[in-house]
Amino acid sequence: MKAENTYIEVASAEILDPRFETTKQLLEVCQVALENGRPKVARFNETYSEDKAIVYFEVKDENYFIEVHVSKGPKVEVHSVWTESGHRVYLTATSKELRFTQLSDQLINFKPLTGWSKGDLRKNNASKHTFSRVSFEPIKNQAYGLNEKLDLLLTELERDIEGVRELSKKTKAIIAVCRRQYVSGNAGIHLDSKTVDRLHQLGLGIDIDTYIEGQEIR
Repeated sequence: MKAENTYIEVASAEILDPRFETTKQLLEVCQVALENGRPKVARFNETYSEDKAIVYFEVKDENYFIEVHVSKGPKVEVHSVWTESGHRVYLTATSKELRFTQLSDQLINFKPLTGWSKGDLRKNNASKHTFSRVSFEPIKNQAYGLNEKLDLLLTELERDIEGVRELSKKTKAIIAVCRRQYVSGNAGIHLDSKTVDRLHQLGLGIDIDTYIEGQEIR
């Protein structure tokens, strides 16, 4: 298997000196962030498929990514270029009766947990929270497809199905999705029956908020 740097170099060359028309169209309206003069890599995914890897590049001042698909061999070369929405996918539960510590006690197998208790001051120190919240977001990097990131979160939560189910009985618990979609990207969302069943087994619903960003391809 080729070294990670080889895939990244080939993908970066396409950003710096594009050959694909799709790349040229995207770069007319999307500015790739740079790091030490090179396109900034948000994520490298070598396990995308048996014959392809993906390099995700950050877009300056945006939350979506340009993804470059690179063939694994025998010759490493760019196969296709498109965009990937940025995704936050996390478990969150709220309650007006329980405090943060009581919510956290239902999720002792998961770290780190974030949130607050009812009555705590908000970040602006101008008002207090009217409910308690606990959240679990194991992957902060947003350069993932929705289904990929959702699968990874559900796999984590399935380590303690009973704990999550108990939390969902006592609180308003859901999987929250924040989707940052490129304006000319693919707006479709598909959840297969297996994913729906996994959510059901955990006693969780899913809430998807989509935000459109960027300039349209000319």
